[in-house]
Amino acid sequence: MMKIIQLIKWGILVGACLQATCSMGQICDETVSIPEAEKKYTTGNFDEVFQILLPCLKTDFSPTAKVQAYKILAMAHLAMDSSARAAESIQSLLAINPNFDPDFAASPQFKDMFQRIKDSQERIIQITSVSKRAENVLKVPATVIVITEKDFVRRGYQNLEQLLHDLSGFDIAKGNGPGYSNFYTRGYRSTSNDRMLMLIDGVEENDLASDNIPISRQYTLSDIDRVEVVYGPASTLYGNNAFMGVINIITKKYREIIDGNNKVRFNGQIKSGTWKTRYADGTVAVKTKDVAISVTGRFFESNEMNLSKYPEWNYDARNPAAYGTRLDKTGTDALNYINSTQLLTKFPNSDLFNVEFTNGVPSALRLTPKGAEKAAELDNRLFNGNALDKPVQFNDYSKNWYMKTKIEFKELTIAITNWKTDEGAVPWYTNLSRINTADLGRWITYYRSFAVTYNKVINDKFQIINLSSYRLHEIDGGTNLPSYRGYYNARLGIADLAAGTGPTFSTTYNYRVSNQFRNEFRALWSPLLNLDVNGGVEYRNSIIQGNYVTSGTGNPEEQGFPADTLRGGNNFRVFDIGIYAQATYRYSESLSLVGGLRVDNNRVRNNGGYGMVANPRLSAIYSKGSFILKAIYAEAFKDASYLQKYGTTAERRLNNPTLQPEKVRNMEFSLYYKPIKDLNITVAAYRANYSNAVGLASVVLENGTKTNQFQGIGRQRIWGLQAEVNYQWEKLNVWSNFTYTNPLDLTSNLRISDIADFSFNIGANYQFTKSLRLNITSHYVGARKTGAGTSGSRNPIQLFDPYFIMDGALTYHDVIKGVSLQVTSYNLLNKEYFVPGIREADNIVGASRFPQEKRNISMGILFEIK
Repeated sequence: MMKIIQLIKWGILVGACLQATCSMGQICDETVSIPEAEKKYTTGNFDEVFQILLPCLKTDFSPTAKVQAYKILAMAHLAMDSSARAAESIQSLLAINPNFDPDFAASPQFKDMFQRIKDSQERIIQITSVSKRAENVLKVPATVIVITEKDFVRRGYQNLEQLLHDLSGFDIAKGNGPGYSNFYTRGYRSTSNDRMLMLIDGVEENDLASDNIPISRQYTLSDIDRVEVVYGPASTLYGNNAFMGVINIITKKYREIIDGNNKVRFNGQIKSGTWKTRYADGTVAVKTKDVAISVTGRFFESNEMNLSKYPEWNYDARNPAAYGTRLDKTGTDALNYINSTQLLTKFPNSDLFNVEFTNGVPSALRLTPKGAEKAAELDNRLFNGNALDKPVQFNDYSKNWYMKTKIEFKELTIAITNWKTDEGAVPWYTNLSRINTADLGRWITYYRSFAVTYNKVINDKFQIINLSSYRLHEIDGGTNLPSYRGYYNARLGIADLAAGTGPTFSTTYNYRVSNQFRNEFRALWSPLLNLDVNGGVEYRNSIIQGNYVTSGTGNPEEQGFPADTLRGGNNFRVFDIGIYAQATYRYSESLSLVGGLRVDNNRVRNNGGYGMVANPRLSAIYSKGSFILKAIYAEAFKDASYLQKYGTTAERRLNNPTLQPEKVRNMEFSLYYKPIKDLNITVAAYRANYSNAVGLASVVLENGTKTNQFQGIGRQRIWGLQAEVNYQWEKLNVWSNFTYTNPLDLTSNLRISDIADFSFNIGANYQFTKSLRLNITSHYVGARKTGAGTSGSRNPIQLFDPYFIMDGALTYHDVIKGVSLQVTSYNLLNKEYFVPGIREADNIVGASRFPQEKRNISMGILFEIK
């Protein structure tokens, strides 16, 4: 009875406060109100807790103070046995700070309820990637998937690339070459990962010269709070590179998640496994009253899976049977070769070859068995020998590291990032074009960035954010691609064989460095209760190296020359400015309308660049009960990278400075449905039309030889479906997603190469005990058509079989407090399977297929120590 009277009294006091105290101008100074409310709670004066905090929560408290206020309110409600109101306060707290952890001073009842709500509440995550402001993930004007820190741990991810395999809409070709993994989003096949934008706390990771996302094993996991993947054109807010979407990595905010009683926090993991793979990944964070400092680091190394058992990467001694008809010529090719080399004049009695005649004219030139023996003997000076004092053999050793320091003040964050990858390059190619040693066939990248973010909440209606960053991207001078002239790859012919010429090799060392200063100022304004406006200005000043500086003897940054001569030199000063705005109008409780526009201007030197481009976005979002419906129209553009415009290689000897931007128009509809509390379903359908799609084309030079060149090769129309299902039942969580893609090249009327019709992923996580969890994930990827009959690839293989694989992770939490054990296994069934090679994939220069990793197991320790 006393509690009922107390509740009635509480209601009266709240009403009195709202009608009287607030009108009298109560001053809400959070430095006074929060300690005073805590004091009242400690002495049992719960009515006064409500009287102090409730008015101030409506307007005057900062986000940090609101979190503390909701915590105190929840504990006061619990003390009065008002569980429903306590739960509401905890939910409000989590909406502001999803990473909140109760401190030791919190009541046991609060800790218990807090954990239950956090574990069981619907995943209504506040994301920032779509509109550059915090929004409910279910109601943003885009299709979005969020992978949280909890997902990373439960699924046993060991690197950032692995999460891509669990996403819908991605066709992945992991080739372990200069780009560790290539991915095609929503059916768009590209030569590199340059159609999506990747950010870490707003700082772009795409390479400045190539626009490629250099995703490998260098990125740290211990600092990640969540990864937001936005599908579809996003140029309205992000500009050039957000052509197919955005991968936005949000790191932890230690100033918020470290409470006042735990000044130091350490979390990370150490693992070791198959192929001598091992890595250490950790973050140490320290917080004082005014500042939090975190240092994040990662070291990774691996011998990688040995591909030498496959013929494309076998560098063992050649045998005569391997030569077959490699050096043979027929018809006019035979006649021209014999005449140009004076073969019969110089070597009239050679037993290394036979010449066949038709009507007295040479019609065929064929290697004899003795000639095959001689070719193998000569080639084995290389294949069975050394190159630059190292044995010629397959080597794909990788060594990467990452280091980041972050300093967080109340409104200012400073981040300094450095990382380096040193990985094998040869797996992209074959032994017909490249040789390999421990030192030859390396691709080394080095990235550095410095960023300052200022975030100021002026009041509850207005906020400003300014991000300034400087980036330096470098292809290290140790990067090299060795090639050779021998009989096995037919770079030497029968005339050379008859002359006893031995094989030779040469190495091209490459260097490239570019830098950029970028500043983005944006403002968030809510002039009305039902209207939010987000706008900004972005400026970039870049110096981009157009072509590689190369050298045949190493140290190209000092001794090399540009691979091709460009008018005005090899470096380009580039100016970009973008102005954007987006408004969200809540027409009613059920309907929101979103409209946005971005205008970009690009100038290269004085007279170059693509000029001005505008890209709109329009969407309508309707929510009613268990349904959320979205209709989205968006446009985007993708300027050809400077590597595509100006870069050349031995296989791509012609640049194309006048390449124009690609454009896309995308229409999308999605449905979110929650039929019961623990089940939700999302389905999205899209249709995208692309124009001026850039790809590699074969061209004939003035001297009659062929080479490749990046060109605008035509138009594409891609439509598809994506579906996602999540189900939570007590200790079991099941998730799945499905992808259907129909990609068509409209110029040739052929299906685009290397894209599966459909694929699906299914994962399940089960908690056996408080400490023991098992995660199983399965992947099915349908058949992929490529080569003849498709558009984009010259692959001699026309069809890649479907495959089904499973991964697993077993985690035992808190073996001792803060220390857990984890065993992970990828490709549990030890399935041997292949994915199509990238780019031309002709199996001469570029590999036609990439063997994927067979079963690999790792064991490790996870740390989370406060």
